[in-house]
Amino acid sequence: AATAGASARNGEPGRAGAPTAPAAGKRKLGFRESRELEQLPARIEALETQVAALTEAMHDPAFYQRDGAAIAAHGADLARVQSELDAAYARWEELESFSQG
Repeated sequence: AATAGASARNGEPGRAGAPTAPAAGKRKLGFRESRELEQLPARIEALETQVAALTEAMHDPAFYQRDGAAIAAHGADLARVQSELDAAYARWEELESFSQG
């Protein structure tokens, strides 16, 4: 009887802790998150298009004939859009990992 009680007590913390850990990594997406996951590919595509257009403009030799402030602003725009794209990819990966669980 003492052995059964001891194993039950030993098993309880393991059982109580076990569902908590996987639930954090394998939770179900809510409605808003599911909707966000559906919309992310289009957002990523739009951001990639913006990055490509901004980069292409910088490949034109005439681009560097502009004043320094305009070149700097263009570079800042490119950095901002690239940062948004990186964040969108990270969010997509995060939501996908939740939806796979």
